[in-house]
Amino acid sequence: MDFSLLESVPDAMVIAHRDGRIAWVNAVTEQLFGYRREELLGQPVELLLPARFRESHHLHREGYHAVPRRRPMGLGLDLFGLKKNGEEFPAEISLCPMRDGDEVYAVAAVRDVTERKAIETRALLYRKAQAEVRERDEFLSIASHELRTPVTALQLQLQMLQRAAERSVTTLPALLAGKVDGLEKQCRRIAVLVNELLDVSRMRLGRLELKLEEVDLAELAAETLANLREQIRGAGCAVRLDAAAPAVGQWDRLRIEQVFTNLLANAIKFGQGKPVLVRVTSEPELAHLSVADQGIGIPAEHQLRVFDRFERAVSSTNFGGLGLGLYISRQIVEAHGGAIRLESTPGAGTTFTVDLPRVPGPTAQAA
Repeated sequence: MDFSLLESVPDAMVIAHRDGRIAWVNAVTEQLFGYRREELLGQPVELLLPARFRESHHLHREGYHAVPRRRPMGLGLDLFGLKKNGEEFPAEISLCPMRDGDEVYAVAAVRDVTERKAIETRALLYRKAQAEVRERDEFLSIASHELRTPVTALQLQLQMLQRAAERSVTTLPALLAGKVDGLEKQCRRIAVLVNELLDVSRMRLGRLELKLEEVDLAELAAETLANLREQIRGAGCAVRLDAAAPAVGQWDRLRIEQVFTNLLANAIKFGQGKPVLVRVTSEPELAHLSVADQGIGIPAEHQLRVFDRFERAVSSTNFGGLGLGLYISRQIVEAHGGAIRLESTPGAGTTFTVDLPRVPGPTAQAA
């Protein structure tokens, strides 16, 4: 059969016999793959493919030879070509059968798409960079607002104290006594926000260090609730602890307390003032800490992304915070070799559960 009409096709054309041996190639094939025509004739067509693609290509070729009349249209494959010098390149390969009497050939048109793939990659990176810039700008806007609120409150309180001191030093102690709690509260809020930002910075740089020690998770939960008693009372929310037995493991006490505090803060914030249940249980190899509220819940489409950095399932206008608490919690738990998960029904509440290996494995990061 005369294939010379295909010589002027701009793509590399490779025609193979039923057994996969190359019957004919055009000049573009020689230029693209770096072989002389006589080096390719009679060779298996898989010579032009990296080893990892040869089996799948063989199956496609066999399918075309087996039922040529049922496959009138070409089959497009995104593969890689292999040049004589061992260099690989991304290729778009279109296959179709060709019959000449009793002989059936497989015709492959091969196009080097290196440039197109590079353009696609650059476009993807550009879109990703744009998304990251938007995410950064949104976060900076939220962070600025969150930090400005307590700073403004501090400034107003201090200015009031300063004016009072200028009027009469004798009235200052009485006035100061009533303001100390408010000042301390705003300072604590600023400290929490700054610590969250520092934690995110460390985590992005892979510098989260754990100081492992023996910790009873049930005891830690009880202590944390006692420390947060005033905040819980101020939120008007009842929190019940169910921890019937010790749950001892090797963990970073401060970091696990941070996780619990984040989960509890979420439950109080979104729990609509309804009771919150904290439960601690253990197995031979795992300890479990769960925090369940009866609040607004999380829609199914948002449940996977609430653990991502700067993500939130609700508007920042209605609910404050940087959107970092769950991200930080996940990073801490995973650094211990554990996992954090959630179950939620919109309008019926959310349960976050932390699973911690009692003895961290080799993947746990320790200082």
